Amino acid sequence: MQVAIYTTGSPERFLTTLKRRIKNTEIRAWEVRAAQPLALVHAGDRYAKIRVTFTGATPARRQSLGTFATPAPALVATIKDGPSADRVLGFLVGMLTRHAEPLGVSGVGIPLQG
Repeated sequence: MQVAIYTTGSPERFLTTLKRRIKNTEIRAWEVRAAQPLALVHAGDRYAKIRVTFTGATPARRQSLGTFATPAPALVATIKDGPSADRVLGFLVGMLTRHAEPLGVSGVGIPLQG
């Protein structure tokens, strides 16, 4: 499952701000699992195995974004498949919208694939 993330600034600024806000517990529901590429897990034990990985929106990654491939998003968040991936998607979108201004998020696109 992928999420297109559109930002007002650079993707690096988004990633740096996100890491800093998690470290400073301004965003408490998420934990950093890997720095390069940035991988997060939801802090709840039930969802700890579902990783969300943030990567640049290369042409190859944009192919599965459908309508959201143009204009190109700044980043693509990939949610690992699992029994609770749909819940993690909801948590991710909630975090991106609640913290949109400080993170520089201008839009989020979720392609619904059959």
